[in-house]
Amino acid sequence: MKEEAYGLVPSLQDGTKAAGVPPMEVMYKHWFLAYASYVILERAIPAIEDGLKPVQRRILHAMYLIDDGRYNKVANIVGQTMQYHPHGDASIAEAIVGMGQKELLIDTQGNWGDVRTGDSAAAARYIEARLSPVGKEMLYSPQITTWQLSYDGRKQEPRTLPVKFPLLLVQGAEGIAVGLTTKILPHNFIELVEASIDLLKGKAVTLWPDFATGGSVDCTHYQAGQRGGKVRVRATIVIRDKQTLVITQIPYGTTTISLIDSILKAHEKGKIKIKNVTDNTAENVEILVNLLPNQWAETVVDALYLFTDCEVSYATNACVIQDEKPVFLTVNTLLAYTVDRTTALLEQELQLAQKALEEKLLFASLEQIFIKNRIYRAIEACKTWESVLITIADHLKPYATDLYRSIVEDDIIRLTEIKIKRISQYDSLRAQEILMQLQTDLATTIHHLANVKDYTIAWYAKLLEKYGKGRERKTILTRFDPIQRHEVTIKNQGLYVNRKQGFIGYGLKSEEFVSACSDMDDAIVIRKDGTCIITKITDKVFVGKDIIHTAMYEKGETRRCYNLIYVDGATGITFAKRFQVLGITRDKTYKVTSGTAGTSILYLSDNPNGEAETLTILLSPISSAINKKIIFNFANVSIKGRSAKGNILTKHSIYKVQLKEQGISTLAEIELWYDKGTGRVAHNGRGQLLGSFGPTDKILLVFKEGYYLLTTYPLTLQLDPTSVVLIEPLQGSPLLSVVYRIQKKYFVKRFIIDKQVLDKKYHLFFLESDTAKVMLATSSLKPTLQLHYLVHPPTTSNDKQSILYDLEKIAIKTIKAKGTLLSKYMITQVDFWNA
Repeated sequence: MKEEAYGLVPSLQDGTKAAGVPPMEVMYKHWFLAYASYVILERAIPAIEDGLKPVQRRILHAMYLIDDGRYNKVANIVGQTMQYHPHGDASIAEAIVGMGQKELLIDTQGNWGDVRTGDSAAAARYIEARLSPVGKEMLYSPQITTWQLSYDGRKQEPRTLPVKFPLLLVQGAEGIAVGLTTKILPHNFIELVEASIDLLKGKAVTLWPDFATGGSVDCTHYQAGQRGGKVRVRATIVIRDKQTLVITQIPYGTTTISLIDSILKAHEKGKIKIKNVTDNTAENVEILVNLLPNQWAETVVDALYLFTDCEVSYATNACVIQDEKPVFLTVNTLLAYTVDRTTALLEQELQLAQKALEEKLLFASLEQIFIKNRIYRAIEACKTWESVLITIADHLKPYATDLYRSIVEDDIIRLTEIKIKRISQYDSLRAQEILMQLQTDLATTIHHLANVKDYTIAWYAKLLEKYGKGRERKTILTRFDPIQRHEVTIKNQGLYVNRKQGFIGYGLKSEEFVSACSDMDDAIVIRKDGTCIITKITDKVFVGKDIIHTAMYEKGETRRCYNLIYVDGATGITFAKRFQVLGITRDKTYKVTSGTAGTSILYLSDNPNGEAETLTILLSPISSAINKKIIFNFANVSIKGRSAKGNILTKHSIYKVQLKEQGISTLAEIELWYDKGTGRVAHNGRGQLLGSFGPTDKILLVFKEGYYLLTTYPLTLQLDPTSVVLIEPLQGSPLLSVVYRIQKKYFVKRFIIDKQVLDKKYHLFFLESDTAKVMLATSSLKPTLQLHYLVHPPTTSNDKQSILYDLEKIAIKTIKAKGTLLSKYMITQVDFWNA
């Protein structure tokens, strides 16, 4: 049977053959594993020796054989490669285009497509290619190449090419085999050469990926490219003006078309709001994102990174074939292997060069002896070939000790093949120069062999000098600031709740309104029985009856805590606790009380900054307690996890719980930053550091529209960054100096601010004027202004004047005062001046 011929019919225990089709497990073992091994070794995973997949290696070998310095049609290269590659022409052409677009090994001509836009290359019959100079220098050395028969046994092909460069790291690799993948990101040519030199010098190196499409990359979790590593790549987005964003570089692996599609899809789903997108990409990438009026460009940029392909992540997996099996390595290990192999290959080439030089030197010496001593005349009388060889050998014996090896018959035969014309025109001086040059070259080669590491360093340096120009890093290495989803999500929906029936959602518009939200937000729900659930906000979702609290939920809010009083259903004891809801699983029910049957919540408050209020607890009139009124302060209770039972408040039954006094935060001071782009005040480390704030520390805000207010963190209002003139912590001094403009006139006034009242707008202007705008504000005790003004309508540059104006001279009045005119001349600019 045919199956028997291929060893696919299994043998039974008694040695006989099984009849019919083999069992499934045998078929799996013999056929599927053979197929899997073939795909892994011969198609998908690159070899560690040269960093090439078989199809790439065969393409380069075919191009080398037909290379004559001119371009060849890609269709012709495909045909040549098919002598070695047992697959269709389409896969070969695709591999050629992929290598050509990397602009390293192949010099291209024609329309080869564009990796930025996703445009495909022209047909193989229209485009041309040839080996690049750097490809020839790095890839080929036939004398030290290991050869094998091609698939049909007609030709020889290289098992691996003697690549003297970390080609795998500069090009990158991606492949999917049977149960195995590889993902090696491309690295920078110059950095790899420099890192190779550093390794040879014994220095430690660190490698980071670099992409032809530019952008920026966060390699915090790169882990040297090994399995389990990850990088995040972002597009370069420039804010041209308040209404226009420009994408000038795109992330690796995306195209302008796919990027625009992701933006439009995010817009359709309501994740971002934009006016339109225009692709002006030509020589350089230029995608215009036009914004709607009153949008903050910085917020839209964050939303693009969060919801579109303007940011993509790649998991790394440096898998290569070594010793006929897949192995998982780091990019540093791959580089070290390549450097060692390059050193070994260069040493082999030097050994071959030494042998060739010694042979040239030997024959040049024999030729000089043969002609200079006129040995050729001694063979004129010889009658036989044997006598000719013996005669020449006898005449050369006196000189044998000066040669590097013994003279053999082939050497003598080569002497007899010297033409008479060469003998008659022999130039002894020129011959001596050639001998001396050969001796010099041989000595140099021997020196290189003795110092092969230095020679390899010099080889790398020469490679960098010849081919490094124009290959500088294109991707910026950085660390991305975290983007909070709730800070950029458009609140285009409303969260509503039906407490009695247990429904929440943005489709319940006739029910109680909770807050603005989006369809990507989560909500937290706490029920009267002491159970808690976090769920995604949808049109309408059932979360359980008797809802006592629901709000937007932001994962990881470490400063938000809940103050809770509940009655345990088993004992009747009342407990008080403070807890946080941090790590959760969506749609899983959690217990925030003891969890016994009959447990009921009496009081619950949600505190975004860890506030602790004071309560008045009124006990039941029929209780046995003498004092039926308890003053309870949550500040005396530690914040714990949601599963904590809490502290015993009382064993008596409670009639009523009343709020006695609003609390302040019990948490430690927090560092706050102000983001001038988005107007956010948060503890995320982005923007201008305002300082450290405790629960009672105040923030002073002055707005361009003409009012100031004091507030605490968290802010009760959303800031428009174009409106904020001053934001700073309120220090000891309550003095505020404000410069404002009415039409073309500048005024200044100084007044004492009210430090006690929070979140109240104090208006600065009491004249009905729509043109009044605050220009500058400061709480400094001794501010100085620098005024730039014109004496009269300018005719020369000498008409422009500048003076320093000491505001201490301005009298401190009430906020209702109009203020003092700064100058009767036309002021062009005013700034605070620091001596």
